[in-house]
Amino acid sequence: MFFFGKKESEIIKTFMKHLDAVEETLLAFRDFMSMYLDGEGDFEALAEKAVEAESKADRLRRSTETMMYSGAFLPNFRGDLLGLIESVDVIADRAETVVRLVNLQKTEFPDDIKEDVKEQVKISIKTYRALKKAIKTMFEDMDESAKCIVETEKLEHEEDELEWRLIRRLFSLDVDRAVKLEVRELIGLIGDIADLSEDASDRVEIILLKRRV
Repeated sequence: MFFFGKKESEIIKTFMKHLDAVEETLLAFRDFMSMYLDGEGDFEALAEKAVEAESKADRLRRSTETMMYSGAFLPNFRGDLLGLIESVDVIADRAETVVRLVNLQKTEFPDDIKEDVKEQVKISIKTYRALKKAIKTMFEDMDESAKCIVETEKLEHEEDELEWRLIRRLFSLDVDRAVKLEVRELIGLIGDIADLSEDASDRVEIILLKRRV
């Protein structure tokens, strides 16, 4: 277990709020994509909700970092934690980017792949949730955190396999090549959510390894 003072405990609490805000962004992103792909409902409002949630996450990231620069934690651990916070924040940014691009471009997803795109979004969010659990348990139960890291890697691999199947299917369809390229870019950005979650889990693993030494 990690043992910290009052200042460090407050920073960790703020970091936990940041993790929740990132998930809030991802859930708004999921709801936006589902509604957009179904062609029903006010997806514009959901797009705005995702943007607002990402801004909230960004504010919490800055607040956490500002508190840390005041001298909390030992220098080595402080650097590792700062890197972890920044790597998590990028996940929310990537989800917001997809929402903004889809909403701006009014992307025409071929009907044949819409359900697969929804599944890709779902698995990407599950990957983040595994990461989130790895981080939350990192401070209390290192063995449980290590299990969550393995789960994050497993889900990222699952998403990667789906992503390539989806791309192959996309390029087999009889649709305009410009549409294929636009959708291909978005599929890659959605996949980044899982990839970035795994990257962040690697940082958690390094922190755990240092604590075990």
